[in-house]
Amino acid sequence: MSNLKVLRAIGGAGTGKTRLMIGTAEKALARPEVGGNPFAIGFSSFTRAARSEAAGRAAEAWGMRKEELEQHGWFRTAHSVAYRQLGITKGEVLGGSKADDQWVSQAIDSSVSYCIDDDSEGGVGIYTGDPVAAAALNYWSLARSMVVPLRQIAEAAYEFVDDAPPADEVIRRIQLYEDAKRLDHRTDFTDMLSRFVGVKNDPATGPEFVAPEGAVPEGVVGWIFDEAQDASRLLDLACRRLVTGDDCRWAWLVGDPFQVLYSWAGASSEFFMGWEATRQEIMPKSYRCAKPILELGERCLQQLSKGYWNRGILPADHDGEVIESGNYEDDLSDLAPDEETLVIARTNRHVSKIAMILDEVGVPYRRVKSKQGAYNRDIGMTGLWKLQHGEPATADEWTQAIDILPSATVKKADGSEQQKQWLERGAKSQWNKGGKDRFDLLFPEDLKAVGATEHLREKIASGSWSDLVDGGSRWQKAAKRWGLGVMSNPRIRIGTVHSAKGMEADNVIILSSVGRRVRDSADRSEERADEERRIEYVAVTRAKRKLIVAHDPRERCRMDIPV
Repeated sequence: MSNLKVLRAIGGAGTGKTRLMIGTAEKALARPEVGGNPFAIGFSSFTRAARSEAAGRAAEAWGMRKEELEQHGWFRTAHSVAYRQLGITKGEVLGGSKADDQWVSQAIDSSVSYCIDDDSEGGVGIYTGDPVAAAALNYWSLARSMVVPLRQIAEAAYEFVDDAPPADEVIRRIQLYEDAKRLDHRTDFTDMLSRFVGVKNDPATGPEFVAPEGAVPEGVVGWIFDEAQDASRLLDLACRRLVTGDDCRWAWLVGDPFQVLYSWAGASSEFFMGWEATRQEIMPKSYRCAKPILELGERCLQQLSKGYWNRGILPADHDGEVIESGNYEDDLSDLAPDEETLVIARTNRHVSKIAMILDEVGVPYRRVKSKQGAYNRDIGMTGLWKLQHGEPATADEWTQAIDILPSATVKKADGSEQQKQWLERGAKSQWNKGGKDRFDLLFPEDLKAVGATEHLREKIASGSWSDLVDGGSRWQKAAKRWGLGVMSNPRIRIGTVHSAKGMEADNVIILSSVGRRVRDSADRSEERADEERRIEYVAVTRAKRKLIVAHDPRERCRMDIPV
Protein backbone atom coordinates (compact mmCIF):
# COMPACT_ATOMS: atom_id res chain seq x y z
CA MET A 1 0.00 0.00 0.00
CA SER A 2 2.95 2.37 0.60
CA ASN A 3 3.69 2.61 -3.13
CA LEU A 4 0.04 2.79 -4.13
CA LYS A 5 -1.02 5.91 -6.01
CA VAL A 6 -4.57 6.90 -5.15
CA LEU A 7 -6.26 9.34 -7.51
CA ARG A 8 -9.65 10.76 -6.55
CA ALA A 9 -11.92 12.43 -9.11
CA ILE A 10 -14.90 14.40 -7.82
CA GLY A 11 -17.45 14.89 -10.56
CA GLY A 12 -20.82 16.59 -10.36
CA ALA A 13 -23.78 15.80 -12.59
CA GLY A 14 -22.87 15.42 -16.25
CA THR A 15 -19.17 16.21 -15.84
CA GLY A 16 -18.05 13.12 -17.75
CA LYS A 17 -17.17 10.65 -14.99
CA THR A 18 -17.84 7.61 -17.19
CA ARG A 19 -15.80 9.10 -20.03
CA LEU A 20 -12.96 9.75 -17.58
CA MET A 21 -12.99 6.16 -16.33
CA ILE A 22 -13.02 4.61 -19.80
CA GLY A 23 -10.28 7.03 -20.90
CA THR A 24 -8.23 6.04 -17.86
CA ALA A 25 -8.65 2.36 -18.71
CA GLU A 26 -7.66 2.97 -22.34
CA LYS A 27 -4.48 4.81 -21.35
CA ALA A 28 -3.64 2.23 -18.69
CA LEU A 29 -3.72 -0.56 -21.26
CA ALA A 30 -0.77 1.04 -23.04
CA ARG A 31 1.39 1.32 -19.92
CA PRO A 32 4.47 -0.92 -19.79
CA GLU A 33 3.43 -2.59 -16.55
CA VAL A 34 0.07 -3.54 -18.07
CA GLY A 35 1.59 -4.73 -21.35
CA GLY A 36 -1.66 -4.52 -23.28
CA ASN A 37 -3.32 -7.10 -21.01
CA PRO A 38 -6.97 -6.05 -20.39
CA PHE A 39 -7.21 -8.54 -17.53
CA ALA A 40 -4.62 -6.51 -15.58
CA ILE A 41 -7.12 -3.69 -15.04
CA GLY A 42 -9.96 -3.99 -12.55
CA PHE A 43 -13.21 -2.06 -12.57
CA SER A 44 -15.54 -2.35 -9.60
CA SER A 45 -18.93 -0.70 -9.37
CA PHE A 46 -21.67 -1.15 -6.82
CA THR A 47 -24.35 -2.13 -9.34
CA ARG A 48 -24.34 -4.74 -12.07
CA ALA A 49 -25.84 -2.25 -14.54
CA ALA A 50 -22.92 0.18 -14.14
CA ARG A 51 -20.43 -2.66 -14.39
CA SER A 52 -22.07 -3.98 -17.54
CA GLU A 53 -22.03 -0.57 -19.22
CA ALA A 54 -18.38 -0.01 -18.35
CA ALA A 55 -17.40 -3.49 -19.56
CA GLY A 56 -19.16 -2.88 -22.88
CA ARG A 57 -17.49 0.47 -23.47
CA ALA A 58 -14.04 -0.78 -22.42
CA ALA A 59 -14.33 -3.90 -24.57
CA GLU A 60 -15.28 -1.79 -27.58
CA ALA A 61 -12.32 0.53 -26.97
CA TRP A 62 -9.95 -2.41 -26.61
CA GLY A 63 -11.30 -4.28 -29.63
CA MET A 64 -12.52 -7.36 -27.74
CA ARG A 65 -15.78 -9.08 -26.88
CA LYS A 66 -17.59 -7.81 -23.81
CA GLU A 67 -18.37 -11.39 -22.73
CA GLU A 68 -14.68 -12.26 -22.76
CA LEU A 69 -13.81 -9.30 -20.56
CA GLU A 70 -16.60 -10.08 -18.11
CA GLN A 71 -15.83 -13.80 -17.92
CA HIS A 72 -12.05 -13.70 -17.65
CA GLY A 73 -11.34 -10.17 -16.46
CA TRP A 74 -12.02 -8.09 -13.38
CA PHE A 75 -14.84 -5.84 -14.48
CA ARG A 76 -17.00 -6.97 -11.58
CA THR A 77 -19.02 -5.78 -8.62
CA ALA A 78 -17.27 -6.21 -5.29
CA HIS A 79 -19.72 -9.00 -4.44
CA SER A 80 -18.83 -10.80 -7.68
CA VAL A 81 -15.11 -10.58 -6.90
CA ALA A 82 -15.71 -12.05 -3.45
CA TYR A 83 -17.89 -14.80 -4.95
CA ARG A 84 -15.12 -15.85 -7.34
CA GLN A 85 -12.24 -15.58 -4.86
CA LEU A 86 -14.06 -17.47 -2.11
CA GLY A 87 -14.93 -20.33 -4.46
CA ILE A 88 -18.61 -20.23 -3.54
CA THR A 89 -20.96 -22.41 -5.56
CA LYS A 90 -24.22 -21.10 -6.95
CA GLY A 91 -26.35 -23.38 -4.81
CA GLU A 92 -24.93 -21.91 -1.61
CA VAL A 93 -26.03 -18.33 -2.26
CA LEU A 94 -29.39 -17.02 -1.11
CA GLY A 95 -30.27 -14.92 -4.14
CA GLY A 96 -33.96 -14.13 -3.79
CA SER A 97 -35.55 -16.97 -5.78
CA LYS A 98 -38.86 -18.44 -4.63
CA ALA A 99 -37.02 -21.46 -3.28
CA ASP A 100 -34.63 -19.18 -1.37
CA ASP A 101 -37.55 -17.21 0.05
CA GLN A 102 -39.12 -20.44 1.25
CA TRP A 103 -35.84 -21.50 2.84
CA VAL A 104 -35.43 -18.15 4.65
CA SER A 105 -39.07 -18.17 5.75
CA GLN A 106 -38.65 -21.60 7.26
CA ALA A 107 -35.37 -20.63 8.91
CA ILE A 108 -36.76 -17.51 10.53
CA ASP A 109 -40.17 -19.01 11.29
CA SER A 110 -42.15 -16.39 9.34
CA SER A 111 -43.17 -15.72 5.76
CA VAL A 112 -40.83 -13.26 3.99
CA SER A 113 -39.70 -12.55 0.44
CA TYR A 114 -36.70 -10.77 -1.03
CA CYS A 115 -37.29 -8.05 -3.60
CA ILE A 116 -35.61 -5.11 -5.28
CA ASP A 117 -37.37 -1.98 -4.08
CA ASP A 118 -36.58 1.20 -6.00
CA ASP A 119 -39.33 3.10 -4.26
CA SER A 120 -38.07 4.95 -1.20
CA GLU A 121 -35.30 2.44 -0.83
CA GLY A 122 -33.44 3.08 -4.04
CA GLY A 123 -33.27 -0.17 -5.94
CA VAL A 124 -31.58 -2.18 -3.21
CA GLY A 125 -32.66 -5.63 -2.10
CA ILE A 126 -34.86 -5.74 0.99
CA TYR A 127 -37.11 -8.26 2.69
CA THR A 128 -40.87 -7.80 2.89
CA GLY A 129 -43.64 -9.90 4.43
CA ASP A 130 -43.98 -10.60 8.14
CA PRO A 131 -43.09 -7.18 9.63
CA VAL A 132 -40.97 -8.49 12.50
CA ALA A 133 -39.01 -11.04 10.46
CA ALA A 134 -38.54 -8.66 7.50
CA ALA A 135 -37.35 -5.87 9.77
CA ALA A 136 -34.91 -8.22 11.50
CA LEU A 137 -33.38 -9.36 8.20
CA ASN A 138 -33.11 -5.79 6.90
CA TYR A 139 -31.53 -4.57 10.15
CA TRP A 140 -29.07 -7.47 9.95
CA SER A 141 -28.04 -6.51 6.43
CA LEU A 142 -27.56 -2.88 7.51
CA ALA A 143 -25.58 -3.80 10.63
CA ARG A 144 -23.19 -5.97 8.63
CA SER A 145 -22.82 -3.32 5.91
CA MET A 146 -21.98 -0.67 8.51
CA VAL A 147 -19.86 -3.17 10.53
CA VAL A 148 -21.66 -2.34 13.78
CA PRO A 149 -23.56 -4.49 16.31
CA LEU A 150 -27.07 -5.57 15.34
CA ARG A 151 -28.38 -4.33 18.68
CA GLN A 152 -27.23 -0.79 17.84
CA ILE A 153 -29.31 -0.78 14.66
CA ALA A 154 -32.33 -2.44 16.25
CA GLU A 155 -32.42 -0.11 19.27
CA ALA A 156 -32.11 2.99 17.07
CA ALA A 157 -34.98 1.76 14.89
CA TYR A 158 -37.12 0.94 17.93
CA GLU A 159 -36.72 4.54 19.12
CA PHE A 160 -37.48 6.29 15.83
CA VAL A 161 -39.55 3.90 13.68
CA ASP A 162 -43.21 3.19 14.36
CA ASP A 163 -43.98 -0.49 15.05
CA ALA A 164 -40.28 -1.50 14.99
CA PRO A 165 -39.71 -4.79 16.84
CA PRO A 166 -37.69 -4.77 20.09
CA ALA A 167 -33.97 -5.50 19.80
CA ASP A 168 -34.11 -8.80 21.69
CA GLU A 169 -36.71 -10.18 19.26
CA VAL A 170 -34.64 -9.02 16.28
CA ILE A 171 -31.56 -10.78 17.63
CA ARG A 172 -33.55 -13.97 18.36
CA ARG A 173 -34.84 -14.11 14.78
CA ILE A 174 -31.42 -13.50 13.27
CA GLN A 175 -29.88 -16.17 15.49
CA LEU A 176 -32.37 -18.63 13.96
CA TYR A 177 -31.37 -17.44 10.49
CA GLU A 178 -27.65 -17.80 11.14
CA ASP A 179 -28.01 -21.21 12.79
CA ALA A 180 -29.94 -22.47 9.74
CA LYS A 181 -27.29 -21.11 7.35
CA ARG A 182 -24.54 -22.94 9.21
CA LEU A 183 -26.45 -26.23 9.20
CA ASP A 184 -27.31 -26.05 5.47
CA HIS A 185 -24.07 -24.39 4.30
CA ARG A 186 -25.87 -21.34 2.92
CA THR A 187 -24.57 -17.80 2.55
CA ASP A 188 -25.96 -14.44 1.48
CA PHE A 189 -24.43 -11.55 -0.44
CA THR A 190 -23.37 -9.60 2.65
CA ASP A 191 -21.72 -12.71 4.09
CA MET A 192 -19.51 -12.94 1.01
CA LEU A 193 -18.07 -9.46 1.46
CA SER A 194 -17.70 -9.96 5.22
CA ARG A 195 -15.64 -13.11 4.71
CA PHE A 196 -13.53 -11.48 1.99
CA VAL A 197 -12.59 -8.48 4.17
CA GLY A 198 -12.25 -10.50 7.39
CA VAL A 199 -15.29 -9.61 9.50
CA LYS A 200 -17.04 -12.24 11.59
CA ASN A 201 -20.56 -11.19 12.53
CA ASP A 202 -22.38 -12.45 15.60
CA PRO A 203 -26.00 -11.32 16.11
CA ALA A 204 -25.57 -11.06 19.88
CA THR A 205 -22.04 -9.72 20.34
CA GLY A 206 -21.43 -7.79 17.13
CA PRO A 207 -18.65 -7.80 14.51
CA GLU A 208 -15.13 -9.08 15.08
CA PHE A 209 -12.17 -8.62 12.74
CA VAL A 210 -10.54 -11.91 11.76
CA ALA A 211 -8.26 -13.13 8.99
CA PRO A 212 -9.81 -12.45 5.57
CA GLU A 213 -10.74 -15.37 3.35
CA GLY A 214 -9.96 -15.77 -0.34
CA ALA A 215 -6.99 -14.40 -2.23
CA VAL A 216 -6.71 -10.92 -3.69
CA PRO A 217 -6.87 -11.16 -7.51
CA GLU A 218 -3.40 -11.64 -8.93
CA GLY A 219 -1.89 -9.63 -11.75
CA VAL A 220 -4.20 -6.61 -11.42
CA VAL A 221 -2.09 -3.47 -11.80
CA GLY A 222 -4.81 -0.92 -11.17
CA TRP A 223 -8.40 -0.65 -9.99
CA ILE A 224 -11.09 1.85 -10.95
CA PHE A 225 -13.89 2.26 -8.39
CA ASP A 226 -17.04 3.77 -9.85
CA GLU A 227 -19.72 5.65 -7.84
CA ALA A 228 -17.38 5.42 -4.87
CA GLN A 229 -19.56 7.77 -2.83
CA ASP A 230 -22.13 4.97 -2.43
CA ALA A 231 -19.77 2.66 -0.54
CA SER A 232 -20.72 1.43 2.89
CA ARG A 233 -17.95 0.68 5.37
CA LEU A 234 -18.03 -2.97 4.32
CA LEU A 235 -17.78 -2.14 0.62
CA ASP A 236 -14.99 0.32 1.33
CA LEU A 237 -13.07 -2.36 3.21
CA ALA A 238 -13.48 -4.67 0.22
CA CYS A 239 -12.09 -2.00 -2.14
CA ARG A 240 -9.18 -1.35 0.20
CA ARG A 241 -8.34 -5.03 0.26
CA LEU A 242 -8.46 -5.30 -3.55
CA VAL A 243 -5.62 -2.77 -3.89
CA THR A 244 -3.31 -4.76 -1.58
CA GLY A 245 -2.33 -7.15 -4.38
CA ASP A 246 1.40 -7.48 -5.01
CA ASP A 247 1.05 -6.12 -8.55
CA CYS A 248 -1.32 -3.23 -7.78
CA ARG A 249 0.21 0.19 -8.44
CA TRP A 250 -2.72 2.60 -8.58
CA ALA A 251 -6.39 3.13 -7.78
CA TRP A 252 -8.84 5.62 -9.28
CA LEU A 253 -11.81 6.55 -7.11
CA VAL A 254 -14.53 8.37 -9.02
CA GLY A 255 -17.70 9.78 -7.52
CA ASP A 256 -19.68 12.72 -6.20
CA PRO A 257 -20.14 13.18 -2.44
CA PHE A 258 -23.43 14.96 -3.13
CA GLN A 259 -24.99 12.02 -4.95
CA VAL A 260 -25.10 9.60 -2.01
CA LEU A 261 -28.60 8.14 -2.14
CA TYR A 262 -28.21 5.05 0.03
CA SER A 263 -27.28 6.36 3.49
CA TRP A 264 -30.23 4.37 4.84
CA ALA A 265 -28.24 1.26 3.73
CA GLY A 266 -24.96 2.39 5.26
CA ALA A 267 -23.52 4.40 2.35
CA SER A 268 -21.50 7.47 3.22
CA SER A 269 -19.25 9.78 1.25
CA GLU A 270 -16.82 9.80 4.19
CA PHE A 271 -15.39 6.52 2.91
CA PHE A 272 -14.86 7.89 -0.61
CA MET A 273 -13.28 11.05 0.79
CA GLY A 274 -11.38 9.13 3.49
CA TRP A 275 -8.77 7.56 1.20
CA GLU A 276 -5.38 9.26 1.43
CA ALA A 277 -5.23 10.56 -2.11
CA THR A 278 -1.99 11.14 -3.98
CA ARG A 279 -3.90 13.49 -6.25
CA GLN A 280 -7.41 14.90 -6.24
CA GLU A 281 -9.17 16.68 -9.06
CA ILE A 282 -12.57 18.29 -9.34
CA MET A 283 -14.08 17.86 -12.77
CA PRO A 284 -14.68 21.48 -13.78
CA LYS A 285 -17.61 21.49 -16.20
CA SER A 286 -20.99 19.87 -16.70
CA TYR A 287 -21.59 18.87 -20.29
CA ARG A 288 -25.21 18.03 -19.50
CA CYS A 289 -26.88 20.72 -17.45
CA ALA A 290 -27.64 24.18 -18.81
CA LYS A 291 -27.02 27.08 -16.44
CA PRO A 292 -30.52 27.44 -14.91
CA ILE A 293 -30.72 23.68 -14.32
CA LEU A 294 -27.29 23.44 -12.72
CA GLU A 295 -28.02 26.47 -10.54
CA LEU A 296 -31.25 24.88 -9.31
CA GLY A 297 -29.33 21.72 -8.46
CA GLU A 298 -26.88 23.74 -6.40
CA ARG A 299 -29.75 25.44 -4.55
CA CYS A 300 -31.02 21.98 -3.60
CA LEU A 301 -27.61 21.16 -2.10
CA GLN A 302 -27.34 24.50 -0.31
CA GLN A 303 -30.29 23.38 1.83
CA LEU A 304 -28.16 20.59 3.35
CA SER A 305 -27.78 20.89 7.11
CA LYS A 306 -24.05 20.22 6.86
CA GLY A 307 -21.27 19.43 4.44
CA TYR A 308 -22.12 21.70 1.50
CA TRP A 309 -19.23 23.25 -0.39
CA ASN A 310 -19.16 24.91 -3.77
CA ARG A 311 -17.16 22.85 -6.24
CA GLY A 312 -17.21 25.63 -8.80
CA ILE A 313 -18.59 23.47 -11.61
CA LEU A 314 -19.37 25.39 -14.80
CA PRO A 315 -22.63 24.77 -16.69
CA ALA A 316 -22.94 23.37 -20.20
CA ASP A 317 -22.70 25.80 -23.09
CA HIS A 318 -26.21 25.22 -24.45
CA ASP A 319 -29.33 27.09 -23.36
CA GLY A 320 -31.89 25.69 -20.96
CA GLU A 321 -34.93 26.52 -18.87
CA VAL A 322 -36.67 25.55 -15.66
CA ILE A 323 -40.48 25.64 -15.49
CA GLU A 324 -42.73 25.15 -12.48
CA SER A 325 -46.12 23.68 -13.34
CA GLY A 326 -49.26 23.41 -11.24
CA ASN A 327 -50.83 20.44 -13.04
CA TYR A 328 -48.69 17.46 -13.92
CA GLU A 329 -51.53 15.71 -15.80
CA ASP A 330 -51.55 18.44 -18.44
CA ASP A 331 -47.77 18.21 -18.78
CA LEU A 332 -47.97 14.45 -19.37
CA SER A 333 -50.84 14.78 -21.86
CA ASP A 334 -48.78 17.22 -23.94
CA LEU A 335 -45.79 14.89 -24.29
CA ALA A 336 -44.63 13.89 -27.77
CA PRO A 337 -43.22 10.33 -27.75
CA ASP A 338 -40.68 11.13 -30.47
CA GLU A 339 -38.92 13.63 -28.19
CA GLU A 340 -36.35 12.45 -25.65
CA THR A 341 -38.05 12.84 -22.29
CA LEU A 342 -37.45 11.44 -18.83
CA VAL A 343 -40.37 11.51 -16.39
CA ILE A 344 -39.34 10.75 -12.82
CA ALA A 345 -40.98 10.58 -9.41
CA ARG A 346 -39.89 9.95 -5.85
CA THR A 347 -41.72 6.64 -5.35
CA ASN A 348 -42.99 3.71 -7.37
CA ARG A 349 -46.55 4.61 -6.39
CA HIS A 350 -46.20 7.94 -8.14
CA VAL A 351 -44.51 6.33 -11.16
CA SER A 352 -47.59 4.12 -11.45
CA LYS A 353 -49.77 7.26 -11.54
CA ILE A 354 -47.63 8.62 -14.36
CA ALA A 355 -47.98 5.36 -16.29
CA MET A 356 -51.76 5.34 -15.83
CA ILE A 357 -52.10 8.84 -17.28
CA LEU A 358 -49.84 8.10 -20.25
CA ASP A 359 -51.86 4.93 -20.92
CA GLU A 360 -55.11 6.90 -20.83
CA VAL A 361 -53.92 9.47 -23.37
CA GLY A 362 -52.26 6.80 -25.55
CA VAL A 363 -48.66 8.05 -25.27
CA PRO A 364 -46.09 5.21 -25.54
CA TYR A 365 -43.31 5.05 -22.98
CA ARG A 366 -40.73 2.69 -21.55
CA ARG A 367 -39.91 2.14 -17.90
CA VAL A 368 -36.35 3.03 -16.95
CA LYS A 369 -35.84 -0.21 -15.04
CA SER A 370 -38.36 -2.36 -16.86
CA LYS A 371 -37.85 -6.10 -16.72
CA GLN A 372 -36.78 -7.71 -19.95
CA GLY A 373 -40.24 -9.23 -20.39
CA ALA A 374 -41.86 -5.81 -20.71
CA TYR A 375 -39.44 -4.90 -23.47
CA ASN A 376 -40.03 -8.24 -25.15
CA ARG A 377 -43.77 -7.54 -25.33
CA ASP A 378 -43.03 -4.52 -27.48
CA ILE A 379 -40.84 -6.63 -29.77
CA GLY A 380 -43.53 -9.29 -30.06
CA MET A 381 -46.29 -6.82 -30.83
CA THR A 382 -44.05 -5.14 -33.39
CA GLY A 383 -43.74 -8.49 -35.17
CA LEU A 384 -47.50 -9.10 -35.10
CA TRP A 385 -48.14 -5.60 -36.45
CA LYS A 386 -45.74 -6.20 -39.34
CA LEU A 387 -47.38 -9.51 -40.22
CA GLN A 388 -50.80 -7.88 -40.02
CA HIS A 389 -49.67 -5.39 -42.66
CA GLY A 390 -48.11 -8.01 -44.95
CA GLU A 391 -44.54 -7.27 -43.89
CA PRO A 392 -42.01 -9.87 -42.66
CA ALA A 393 -41.20 -10.19 -38.96
CA THR A 394 -37.73 -11.02 -37.73
CA ALA A 395 -37.04 -14.32 -35.99
CA ASP A 396 -36.61 -12.46 -32.70
CA GLU A 397 -39.94 -10.68 -33.14
CA TRP A 398 -41.77 -13.96 -33.73
CA THR A 399 -39.97 -15.51 -30.76
CA GLN A 400 -41.37 -12.79 -28.52
CA ALA A 401 -44.76 -12.88 -30.25
CA ILE A 402 -45.35 -16.57 -29.47
CA ASP A 403 -44.18 -15.90 -25.93
CA ILE A 404 -46.96 -13.35 -25.34
CA LEU A 405 -49.61 -15.20 -27.38
CA PRO A 406 -51.69 -17.91 -25.68
CA SER A 407 -51.47 -21.39 -27.18
CA ALA A 408 -55.20 -21.76 -26.71
CA THR A 409 -58.13 -20.08 -24.99
CA VAL A 410 -61.23 -21.51 -23.39
CA LYS A 411 -64.38 -19.43 -23.56
CA LYS A 412 -67.67 -20.15 -21.85
CA ALA A 413 -70.74 -19.62 -24.02
CA ASP A 414 -74.28 -20.67 -23.09
CA GLY A 415 -72.93 -22.70 -20.22
CA SER A 416 -70.63 -24.81 -22.40
CA GLU A 417 -66.86 -24.59 -22.85
CA GLN A 418 -65.40 -23.97 -26.27
CA GLN A 419 -61.66 -24.20 -26.82
CA LYS A 420 -59.94 -22.33 -29.59
CA GLN A 421 -56.39 -23.31 -30.53
CA TRP A 422 -54.05 -20.52 -31.65
CA LEU A 423 -50.76 -22.40 -31.88
CA GLU A 424 -50.34 -26.05 -32.79
CA ARG A 425 -49.25 -28.28 -29.92
CA GLY A 426 -45.47 -28.13 -29.49
CA ALA A 427 -45.12 -25.08 -31.76
CA LYS A 428 -43.33 -22.99 -29.15
CA SER A 429 -40.83 -25.67 -28.17
CA GLN A 430 -40.13 -26.62 -31.79
CA TRP A 431 -39.51 -22.99 -32.69
CA ASN A 432 -37.18 -22.43 -29.75
CA LYS A 433 -35.31 -25.69 -30.28
CA GLY A 434 -34.23 -24.78 -33.77
CA GLY A 435 -37.14 -23.69 -35.87
CA LYS A 436 -36.09 -20.05 -35.65
CA ASP A 437 -32.75 -20.92 -37.24
CA ARG A 438 -34.63 -21.60 -40.52
CA PHE A 439 -36.01 -18.06 -40.78
CA ASP A 440 -34.10 -14.81 -40.90
CA LEU A 441 -37.42 -13.23 -41.84
CA LEU A 442 -40.86 -14.70 -41.33
CA PHE A 443 -43.47 -13.76 -43.97
CA PRO A 444 -47.25 -14.07 -43.49
CA GLU A 445 -47.28 -17.11 -45.79
CA ASP A 446 -44.79 -18.83 -43.43
CA LEU A 447 -47.11 -18.70 -40.43
CA LYS A 448 -48.67 -22.11 -41.03
CA ALA A 449 -45.23 -23.71 -41.22
CA VAL A 450 -44.29 -22.38 -37.77
CA GLY A 451 -47.43 -23.64 -36.06
CA ALA A 452 -49.91 -20.76 -36.32
CA THR A 453 -53.39 -22.24 -36.65
CA GLU A 454 -55.95 -20.99 -39.15
CA HIS A 455 -57.69 -19.13 -36.30
CA LEU A 456 -54.50 -17.26 -35.42
CA ARG A 457 -53.67 -16.49 -39.03
CA GLU A 458 -57.12 -14.95 -39.42
CA LYS A 459 -56.62 -12.94 -36.23
CA ILE A 460 -53.27 -11.61 -37.44
CA ALA A 461 -54.56 -10.73 -40.91
CA SER A 462 -57.56 -8.87 -39.52
CA GLY A 463 -55.59 -7.09 -36.79
CA SER A 464 -57.71 -8.60 -34.03
CA TRP A 465 -54.62 -10.36 -32.61
CA SER A 466 -54.59 -7.45 -30.14
CA ASP A 467 -57.46 -9.15 -28.26
CA LEU A 468 -55.15 -12.03 -27.35
CA VAL A 469 -52.30 -10.00 -25.84
CA ASP A 470 -52.33 -8.13 -22.57
CA GLY A 471 -52.33 -4.42 -23.47
CA GLY A 472 -52.49 -5.27 -27.18
CA SER A 473 -55.46 -3.05 -28.07
CA ARG A 474 -53.86 -0.04 -26.38
CA TRP A 475 -50.54 -0.72 -28.12
CA GLN A 476 -52.22 -1.12 -31.50
CA LYS A 477 -54.18 2.11 -31.10
CA ALA A 478 -51.01 4.01 -30.20
CA ALA A 479 -49.15 2.45 -33.14
CA LYS A 480 -51.80 3.78 -35.53
CA ARG A 481 -51.36 7.24 -34.06
CA TRP A 482 -47.60 7.45 -33.61
CA GLY A 483 -46.16 4.93 -36.05
CA LEU A 484 -44.25 1.70 -35.61
CA GLY A 485 -40.85 3.37 -35.14
CA VAL A 486 -41.99 5.23 -32.03
CA MET A 487 -43.78 2.18 -30.62
CA SER A 488 -40.79 -0.12 -31.00
CA ASN A 489 -38.48 2.43 -29.38
CA PRO A 490 -40.37 5.02 -27.30
CA ARG A 491 -38.22 8.00 -26.36
CA ILE A 492 -40.24 8.68 -23.22
CA ARG A 493 -38.87 6.87 -20.16
CA ILE A 494 -40.45 6.82 -16.72
CA GLY A 495 -39.07 5.72 -13.37
CA THR A 496 -38.09 6.68 -9.85
CA VAL A 497 -35.31 9.15 -9.16
CA HIS A 498 -33.15 6.31 -7.85
CA SER A 499 -33.67 4.20 -10.95
CA ALA A 500 -32.82 7.16 -13.22
CA LYS A 501 -29.54 7.94 -11.50
CA GLY A 502 -26.81 8.12 -14.14
CA MET A 503 -29.31 8.86 -16.90
CA GLU A 504 -30.05 12.08 -18.74
CA ALA A 505 -32.51 13.51 -21.25
CA ASP A 506 -33.06 16.75 -23.13
CA ASN A 507 -36.42 17.13 -21.39
CA VAL A 508 -37.16 16.06 -17.81
CA ILE A 509 -40.40 16.21 -15.86
CA ILE A 510 -40.25 15.72 -12.11
CA LEU A 511 -43.48 14.88 -10.32
CA SER A 512 -42.82 16.66 -7.02
CA SER A 513 -45.15 14.52 -4.87
CA VAL A 514 -43.69 12.48 -2.02
CA GLY A 515 -45.35 9.98 0.29
CA ARG A 516 -46.30 10.76 3.85
CA ARG A 517 -43.77 8.20 5.09
CA VAL A 518 -40.94 9.97 3.25
CA ARG A 519 -42.03 13.37 4.58
CA ASP A 520 -42.38 12.16 8.18
CA SER A 521 -38.98 10.45 8.05
CA ALA A 522 -37.32 13.65 6.81
CA ASP A 523 -39.07 15.70 9.50
CA ARG A 524 -37.80 13.40 12.26
CA SER A 525 -34.24 12.95 11.09
CA GLU A 526 -31.68 15.50 9.92
CA GLU A 527 -29.81 12.76 8.09
CA ARG A 528 -32.91 11.67 6.18
CA ALA A 529 -33.72 15.30 5.38
CA ASP A 530 -30.24 15.69 3.88
CA GLU A 531 -30.76 12.51 1.89
CA GLU A 532 -33.92 14.02 0.40
CA ARG A 533 -31.96 17.12 -0.62
CA ARG A 534 -29.44 14.91 -2.43
CA ILE A 535 -32.26 13.00 -4.11
CA GLU A 536 -33.70 16.31 -5.31
CA TYR A 537 -30.29 17.31 -6.66
CA VAL A 538 -30.03 14.07 -8.62
CA ALA A 539 -33.57 14.49 -9.94
CA VAL A 540 -33.02 18.05 -11.13
CA THR A 541 -29.68 17.34 -12.80
CA ARG A 542 -30.99 14.60 -15.09
CA ALA A 543 -32.12 17.42 -17.42
CA LYS A 544 -29.99 18.81 -20.22
CA ARG A 545 -32.15 21.58 -21.70
CA LYS A 546 -35.66 21.72 -20.25
CA LEU A 547 -36.79 20.88 -16.74
CA ILE A 548 -40.41 20.92 -15.58
CA VAL A 549 -41.06 20.63 -11.85
CA ALA A 550 -44.70 19.52 -11.92
CA HIS A 551 -47.05 19.45 -8.95
CA ASP A 552 -50.17 17.41 -8.28
CA PRO A 553 -52.62 19.93 -6.78
CA ARG A 554 -54.36 17.12 -4.89
CA GLU A 555 -51.24 16.14 -2.89
CA ARG A 556 -49.85 18.24 -0.07
CA CYS A 557 -46.51 16.50 0.47
CA ARG A 558 -43.91 17.67 -2.05
CA MET A 559 -40.19 17.73 -2.62
CA ASP A 560 -38.47 20.89 -1.39
CA ILE A 561 -37.11 21.88 -4.81
CA PRO A 562 -36.34 25.64 -4.61
CA VAL A 563 -37.54 26.59 -8.10
